[in-house]
Amino acid sequence: MNHYFRSGDLALTLISSFGFAAMTTVKLDMFLRKGQTAQEPDGRLFTPKFDGWVVYRDGEAGGGFFRPEHLLPLRGDLTPEQQKAKEAEPCA
Repeated sequence: MNHYFRSGDLALTLISSFGFAAMTTVKLDMFLRKGQTAQEPDGRLFTPKFDGWVVYRDGEAGGGFFRPEHLLPLRGDLTPEQQKAKEAEPCA
């Protein structure tokens, strides 16, 4: 599953990690490549071991880090019109 996320997008977490339960709505902050370093709000440095997104819950302190395949976008390919069209497609 390849999603083209952008900073500010909303997504659902598909796994539990960093204190986030699966199916939690999060806001994507920034994408980090393996080995890049980012400063956390408390001043600590974070260097991921894999590519992924720094995410936050609206109105809450603390964030998490998820691989793109562990996030489900809440825009674009999940609009009701497209969902209805997919349901009407015949099975192969």
